[in-house]
Amino acid sequence: MWGSIFRRKRSSYSKGIDAERRVKSKLESKGWLVRQSKGSRGPYDLYAMKGGKKLFVQVKSGSASLSRTERTRLRRVAKKKGGKALLIKCKKGAIQSRIIY
Repeated sequence: MWGSIFRRKRSSYSKGIDAERRVKSKLESKGWLVRQSKGSRGPYDLYAMKGGKKLFVQVKSGSASLSRTERTRLRRVAKKKGGKALLIKCKKGAIQSRIIY
């Protein structure tokens, strides 16, 4: 009973970090070498490599969406660096992915 009274609401930031960690773990379990972007200030949150393939991944949690500017920047980086741009949405435990370049 007391636990529910004192439970703090999680911030969007902490939900986003948790989503990134879940996606990172999922990719690693499939054999990808994954690096998390420091502070997620760039166009992608995760960079993954496997067998010469490169993924530039933007992770969104909950109802967050990718803005037009973010999408353009992510596509531009992926094209320039010879990889695929991937949007991954994590909502209520489900993970959905979509290649955007």
